[in-house]
Amino acid sequence: MRVMNIENRLDNRDEAVRQTFLNILEQDENFWDFKNENTKEFSHGYHSYPAMMIPQVARTLMRIILNSQPNIRSVFDPFMGSGTTLVEGVLHGLDSFGTDLNPLARLLGKVKTNPLDPTYLSEVAEQFISSISNDELRYKHGNVTLEKPKFKNIDYWFKPYVIDYLQIIKNNIKRIQDDDIKLFFWTVFSEVVRYVSNTRNSEFKLYRMDEEKLADWNPDVIDVFIKFLNRNIEMNRQFYELYNEQNPIDQPIVKIFDFNAMNLQGIDDNSFDLLITSPPYGDSKTTVAYGQFSRLSLQWLDFDEIGEDEALVKNINKIDSLLLGGKVEKELRNGLASATLEQTIESIAISDEKRAKEVLQFYIDLDKTLKEIARVMKPNSYQCWVVGNRTVKKVKIPTHQIIIELFQKYGVKHVLTFERNIPSKKMPKENSPTNKAGEKVTTMNGEVIFVLRKEG
Repeated sequence: MRVMNIENRLDNRDEAVRQTFLNILEQDENFWDFKNENTKEFSHGYHSYPAMMIPQVARTLMRIILNSQPNIRSVFDPFMGSGTTLVEGVLHGLDSFGTDLNPLARLLGKVKTNPLDPTYLSEVAEQFISSISNDELRYKHGNVTLEKPKFKNIDYWFKPYVIDYLQIIKNNIKRIQDDDIKLFFWTVFSEVVRYVSNTRNSEFKLYRMDEEKLADWNPDVIDVFIKFLNRNIEMNRQFYELYNEQNPIDQPIVKIFDFNAMNLQGIDDNSFDLLITSPPYGDSKTTVAYGQFSRLSLQWLDFDEIGEDEALVKNINKIDSLLLGGKVEKELRNGLASATLEQTIESIAISDEKRAKEVLQFYIDLDKTLKEIARVMKPNSYQCWVVGNRTVKKVKIPTHQIIIELFQKYGVKHVLTFERNIPSKKMPKENSPTNKAGEKVTTMNGEVIFVLRKEG
């Protein structure tokens, strides 16, 4: 664990926050690794998602800032993802706000922050399981007519019998009357869709199993669904009990937007007390492909059933291109106020000018989000960022330092920076950036956490 130097002179308020972090690190330099912690507790474990911020990180950051700023009432995550910050926010009694362009992320955020009455949920689940079991029997006897989804390459990604069983489950979910419980079931369904598909479940990008593994892949779709459903019902029970213990009188507000973080015009100036976020590593096409990960689930879901505009269906395959760095302009000029970024782009351009432009586009887009974030955060509000610094063409990109430098012109001040190890992750610890045999570089084995404050 390493605490990085800070250049800004701190006032007493910032020094108190900084000292709290330093005291924790002095007592245990590996504290932030959370190596043996359960990162899937409560509703956090409902659904897999790429590059999730673990709840212990968000939780601890929240508690430290709340301890120094007890008047905080709201938390915001502009890169919401699956909603880790929002879940921890409501468990701390905070009004929780997030935004994400991915409809799957918005579904997860809604469901994971909404505790359901465990008794009623179990009753609905029991009836549901009985219903799909009856439909399964009728299907086996040829007494069920199924209208299957019509999307490109469905037979490539799913075996024929898997398609049929998924449709049986889907038909039964659509019959559920309670909207909140229906969304809960759609979340389980989404997880099952990806699990029973022909994809390599160990990866976030869309890759089909090789033929040998595919020949042996015959998942019991109904059994998988029931197993995931019961798992999530138990997680909901734990979440429900803690939520009501933490919020015995007033329930916190949860609001999820569909704004692109580059344009938050639907949010008023000076709206939020605290920000906790983990931004994308880089452009989704070459790093973590959020759109690819979500595509199969979104193709199976009826958007009107999950509270989304059906017109968005046409954008399912375009999600990654709509995110930061998704569209690279032909002529790019680095007019951003970051000496670190300028040096980084120059280093990458030596070996690959095209990749340098792609990387630059990501930071041009990121700078737009920083301007918007500075606008919607209240004066003197703290921001906690958890960042993975990627490597491109053997050049390590210090995204944390670039963000700190870019934020200066928007009146956001650096308070503290330190590192944490990532005990386990799906991304490889090494990759081959040149595709030459034996030529590898280290990818992301750790994250950088840094704290900022918008000056008042």
